[in-house]
Amino acid sequence: MTKLLVVVDYQNDFISGSLGFEKATKIKDNILTLLKNHQDDIVFTFDTHDENYLKTQEGKNLPICHCIKDTLGWQMPNDFDIYLKNAKKIFYKNTFGSLELANFLKQNYYSSIEFCGLVSHICVFSNIILAQSATPNSKIILHKNATTSFSESLEKNAYEILQAYGIELL
Repeated sequence: MTKLLVVVDYQNDFISGSLGFEKATKIKDNILTLLKNHQDDIVFTFDTHDENYLKTQEGKNLPICHCIKDTLGWQMPNDFDIYLKNAKKIFYKNTFGSLELANFLKQNYYSSIEFCGLVSHICVFSNIILAQSATPNSKIILHKNATTSFSESLEKNAYEILQAYGIELL
């Protein structure tokens, strides 16, 4: 019975950078506690863009440069370095959800998949839906105290939809 912890996009640009918001700083210790206490596999996703971001479909809809590869904003806080070093895998994605993560989950069964990170109603939501599609017999859990959004109403809606999909919210 192997469990997986997925840390989604807890990157500097979403915490205090170009798309940062105050609530993002407040979940850091909760994510670190999950990482410290997790005994099985851990993976991370990194939102990853290049200089041409504004020319992409996402860039046209969200015209704020963020998470440009190899910049400070793209990185995670230094407290995460030890966990990144020991991660089972790191997924670099240029869109909200990671198909690479979904394919990994299809090929590697986990009895339970736990999610945390940023942003609850965008990338966290997208990756949970992909995970559920890739591995329908896994229990999927979202740690609400270790994820957040800049929009309380969108986050509330996302949580309601996830519950309707059978996702456990802790």
